[in-house]
Amino acid sequence: MRTIAEQARERSEKVKSQTGTTATLRRVARFCWWTSLIAIGVLGPIALINSGKTAQWMEIAHAELIDLSVKAGMVVENIEVSGRHKTDPDALLAAIGQKPGSPIVTFDVVAARERIEQLSWVRKALVERRLPHTIIVEIEERRPLALWQRDDGHVLIDSDGAQLQDYALGDYLNLPVLVGEDAPQHAAEMIDALSSVPRLFEQVTGAQRIGERRWNIQMANGMFIRLPENDIKKAWARLDQLDQENDLLSRDVLIVDLRLPDRTFVRLTPDAAENRRNPKKEGAV
Repeated sequence: MRTIAEQARERSEKVKSQTGTTATLRRVARFCWWTSLIAIGVLGPIALINSGKTAQWMEIAHAELIDLSVKAGMVVENIEVSGRHKTDPDALLAAIGQKPGSPIVTFDVVAARERIEQLSWVRKALVERRLPHTIIVEIEERRPLALWQRDDGHVLIDSDGAQLQDYALGDYLNLPVLVGEDAPQHAAEMIDALSSVPRLFEQVTGAQRIGERRWNIQMANGMFIRLPENDIKKAWARLDQLDQENDLLSRDVLIVDLRLPDRTFVRLTPDAAENRRNPKKEGAV
């Protein structure tokens, strides 16, 4: 009869033998997997190169590699998007071109970024494939700057002059209305200059591009400000000073001409001009 110690030693040796066999089987399985990849991706084309079927074999090998990656669990499970506010989510997903469950190894980062940046509201995009399961998309959206008035209506534009789509016009009626064929290309510089004096910029309702050279600005009270071709910010600061010293924007003035750097011309409204010509007319019997 075997002693208890002998029986324990026998069981221990049996467990070690089984563990070693399992580990060996796992190594053999991994070896066979990698061998199949080599056979498909390398040896196959070499074997068939003389038969003129290399291209066909490469297509088969490519499909096999994708199938193996899926079996290994390399599929899209997460699509993480940041920076989206106005961009249509369905259009963005279509531009990404991948859905949960699709092979992540087939995801073309460059092509996806190019498609995303073609969307109206997207100014710039960063796309990353993070194996084994995740696609990262960071987008920078365009910022509405003004409404551009055309023959067929108003179009929302950004600081690059890009025309935006898929928006409710009523959400942007507080923005300045621009007129002029080349207005979108020059709007950012003009609005930046006018924004330097916030209290005046709040009263701006529109701007007309004149002769593709300069701007006429319309104020909320109906007054027009003629700006020079250059030094817009300096001229706008002069208007601010005139208003603070003489309460200019509250007077019966139709046009303030700032085109000359050393003088300012003012045109009264028709009623104010008539009253000045005939001061007693209003009280005449």
